[in-house]
Amino acid sequence: MPGNEFDLASPQVGILHHYGPNKTAFEFTSNPQNLAPNVVIFIHGLSNGLLDVPYIPKLAESISKSNSDWVLIQLLFKSSYQGWGTSSLKNDTKDISKLIKYLRSEKGGNRKKVVLLGHSTGCQDTIEYLSKFSHEPNFDEETAIQAGILQAPVSDVEGLQVSSKLSIPEFNKLVQEVYDDYISQNKQNHVLPEKFRRIAFGTPITAYRFYSLSHPRGDDDYFSSYLTSDDYALSFGKIEKPLLVLYGSKDEFVPDYVNRQKLIDSWKDATNPKYWSPLSKILQGATHDIGPGSDETAVDDFIETVLTFIKSI
Repeated sequence: MPGNEFDLASPQVGILHHYGPNKTAFEFTSNPQNLAPNVVIFIHGLSNGLLDVPYIPKLAESISKSNSDWVLIQLLFKSSYQGWGTSSLKNDTKDISKLIKYLRSEKGGNRKKVVLLGHSTGCQDTIEYLSKFSHEPNFDEETAIQAGILQAPVSDVEGLQVSSKLSIPEFNKLVQEVYDDYISQNKQNHVLPEKFRRIAFGTPITAYRFYSLSHPRGDDDYFSSYLTSDDYALSFGKIEKPLLVLYGSKDEFVPDYVNRQKLIDSWKDATNPKYWSPLSKILQGATHDIGPGSDETAVDDFIETVLTFIKSI
């Protein structure tokens, strides 16, 4: 989900990597001659791109200062900015794996440990990578990661219902219309008319991606409060790497009826205790992107928790 408002970030120093056709990644470092062996890859949410999430500069600086063995890298891929409307989680995980393979090559710095840090729909990418992509028969172990972090893992279905400001019946009627007129007619790749783009933050969007984001148990539906333990067994239950979950107490894309702690507890119950980080929690005073409207202590709490987590990897 995109943030509502933000301050402009200050200019950043680093390295721009070219890891494939039309694919770049920015490494936040002031020492390009001495690359850190381990990386945290930041995966942004819908409509975001470089530096669009306000805590990135401070997080990058904190990671580098706390431990010279780690560095933050933000990638751009097909889903960046408005590209998400015509892409998918499967495309995202393929792009992420290409970046990881590049980073582990000589040209990319021969990196060792990799942690994925997903923000918003970047969380869906992270759990897709951990629970599905890494379990595929032809998975390249060179693209394996050491851990995952979910910051603001909100439901796209419930989040879009909130941001659309439509009643649930009105919202469901539009979703059904997409199914009847496009999905059931094998027109998944058709770009939807303007009335649907208003719900998609003005982004041109295919019938497939709209339905995947807005229909219960669509391909993007990992974190909804109505999902059951059987659903979570197929996602959280498949995770075999350390996982940190941080859910904002003031996240504006979460409906009032959602019990946040109960939801996180259901994810914890579905996850192998060996991999669920005890650092996982409700981030008190944190909005969706821990930006404007958050308590003053929220960003520091988030960063300190992330630093403690990656030190254990």
